[in-house]
Amino acid sequence: MQKTMSEPRVAEDGVTFTVEVGFVDRECLVSKNALAHLRRLKGGQQDFMEIYRAFEDQIHSVARRLVVAGVSGTPLVLGAAYFV
Repeated sequence: MQKTMSEPRVAEDGVTFTVEVGFVDRECLVSKNALAHLRRLKGGQQDFMEIYRAFEDQIHSVARRLVVAGVSGTPLVLGAAYFV
């Protein structure tokens, strides 16, 4: 049986995505504030989805660590402070 994951998408507050930790899917949101911070690190004028894609591995790593640490919230919101 193959599992399908929803594709990341731009939402009103940022970009939503799903991570899997310990066979459990967790809905996450990387905030516009966090994406703007990452855009400043990269430089340029990329849109939020381009920034998400450029930093996708780092964003997913942070999300997984927060899930393992037991941070609550649905969706789990990743703010700029997690990327400093």
